[in-house]
Amino acid sequence: MKKMLLRLAWVTWMLIPFSLFAQVPDTLTSDLRNQLERLTEDTETEYDFSEFAEELEELIHSPVNLNSRNPEELRRLFFLNDRQIRNILKYVASYGDFQSIYELKAVEGLDSAVIQQMLPYVVIQSTSSNAMSWKDALTRGKHQLLVRHQRVIEQQEGYKTPTDSLPEASPNSFYQGSPDRLLFKYGYDYRGRFRYGLLGEKDPGEEFFKGSQSRGFDFYSAHFFYSGKGLLRRLAIGDYHASFGQGLVMWSGIMFGKASLTGGNPSPARGIRPSTSANEFAFLRGAAITLGKGNFEFTALAGRNALDGTIITSDSLSEYIKGIQNTGLHRTPAEIAGKNSLHLTTVGGNLDYTGDIFKAGITAVSVIFDKEFQPQPGLYRQFQQPQKQQFTSGIHFSLYLRDALVKGELARDKQGHLAGIVSTTFQPDPRLSLWVIYRNYHKAFQNFFSNAFGENSGVYNEEGLYLGFKAALSKKVEMSGYADYFRFPWFRYRVDGPSTGREYQLRTDIRLTRSSLIYFRYRFKQKALNTTDSTRPVNVLALPYYHNFRLHADYQPIATLSLSSRVEVMFNHPEGTEKRRQGFLIYQEMAWNPSSFPITLATRYALFETDTYDERIYAYERDLRFSFSIPSYYYNGQRFYLMLKYSPKPWLDLWIRYAATFYADTETVGSGPDTSAGNTRSDIRAQLLLKF
Repeated sequence: MKKMLLRLAWVTWMLIPFSLFAQVPDTLTSDLRNQLERLTEDTETEYDFSEFAEELEELIHSPVNLNSRNPEELRRLFFLNDRQIRNILKYVASYGDFQSIYELKAVEGLDSAVIQQMLPYVVIQSTSSNAMSWKDALTRGKHQLLVRHQRVIEQQEGYKTPTDSLPEASPNSFYQGSPDRLLFKYGYDYRGRFRYGLLGEKDPGEEFFKGSQSRGFDFYSAHFFYSGKGLLRRLAIGDYHASFGQGLVMWSGIMFGKASLTGGNPSPARGIRPSTSANEFAFLRGAAITLGKGNFEFTALAGRNALDGTIITSDSLSEYIKGIQNTGLHRTPAEIAGKNSLHLTTVGGNLDYTGDIFKAGITAVSVIFDKEFQPQPGLYRQFQQPQKQQFTSGIHFSLYLRDALVKGELARDKQGHLAGIVSTTFQPDPRLSLWVIYRNYHKAFQNFFSNAFGENSGVYNEEGLYLGFKAALSKKVEMSGYADYFRFPWFRYRVDGPSTGREYQLRTDIRLTRSSLIYFRYRFKQKALNTTDSTRPVNVLALPYYHNFRLHADYQPIATLSLSSRVEVMFNHPEGTEKRRQGFLIYQEMAWNPSSFPITLATRYALFETDTYDERIYAYERDLRFSFSIPSYYYNGQRFYLMLKYSPKPWLDLWIRYAATFYADTETVGSGPDTSAGNTRSDIRAQLLLKF
């Protein structure tokens, strides 16, 4: 196996010199892929990232007008930070409208890489073109209808026809529905300012128009959103997200954290915006409104969400919730029984003042569950027993100095516990950016909608200092990295005592030509974990650590062919000693888009080998439009995928994708009801997209 990997690595990197003439690769897409990989690797949560793809699609069809003088319009470029947005507004205020896209080079804080990211999504127009009439909003927008089907090809144990009395003895070993994943999605969009849509999803194993799902799809979502410049700034009805400050009081949806290349979250808080993905957790369902006058903006929000929980009935017949389930899966009798068993009512508000060099705000959110939570055992849970009623308030600020941006937020929960974070972005030279982020979250701080920068799984029991940098060493070489030091004052899951940790990352990007980019990334992480010792009656804390090395290249040998190559190695020291386990991954990916045919063909072949599951490596794969695949590679095997897109008409796109993983030295794949016989796990996906 290792000889095969070495041969593939040699062939992969010998291909790179043939990339010396072509078009500029989409660096934004590359950066976003890296961020999604890191987020999945750090959280191990299966997210639906389709909202990011939709935002990029929206920006292509309705690009941002650089002359709009509207911060809300510029925030649609979600990869820009607060300082960059402010500098664009400051440039227009000082020198008048942009006359050429090349003027972006004169804006402080915009280097060539950032400008390259912006180019596909911006235009230069007069401010009069920003006017919107309701007649145009209702009739001149773009409609999209998407239908998707996905299925694992191998038969899994949970879908087999049960025999005899097995279902009665083990009812949760069998799924009630078919193995098909179904999705439909309709959306209407006018220049990103007027949007509405409807979504329905069925997960594998869930019933469809029968049994517990007599209404068809297991999950439905709808949204209506308006964005304007007058008194009514934003209006959201249905499913939506809300984010303010730095996430200590209210931040629904995804927070990139250290996965971002820019230090902290990749974009500023964006207030309210529609929720358009199939994620069944971490959004608000209700209504929110933002009113603005002069330098002030006020947002009021309300929502009532039905959540999944594990119900416990006491001797007094009172119902308690043992825990909240956020998978969104309703396949077995137990999962179906927990569906919508808990209701969450949310009411909150935010008031912001935005000045020339100073921005400040106040946020308050009340959260009420309709059932009490059953106290859970374990010392690590002692200060995190969920409360039926939560109230969190906080203040946040941003201070713009000549070469620096200072941001901070301080929050207080109902019991008086505090959480605080402050960050500084410093740019002493146009070629150098520095970040410092300090956070301190009390061990008992509790807020359901907190989602802020940190190492812990939640915003509590953590103190840390993050130091990051990004430097342009030359026109072709850029280096970035960070060091993060953190400590946990109280016990954590599988950590019986206060503990510390550290993490380092260093990345070097080399642009060989305008069309070829290579980067090298090194990552180190060490964090305490329980380990058993036969000579002691209690667990002992060890300091396991790992080293991760990645070499990646994106290049185009011809205008119609894009190639990606990667070699990645991990060395894991699980006991914090010299004894180590290892894993590695090598792949070659290709995307072909011939100019004479309306097709796109993408494929990848990967070889991987890890000693255990703990050395797994994540890698983003090309997938259907508005769909993301970031599988983990572990144990010993090969993976292959092939995807075909066919666009016979400008208003019609069709996709089909087949992917398979072949494991060595195994007779089954998966566990529990997901187990299938053989050494292969494969799936097929098909999608239709209508645009009108």
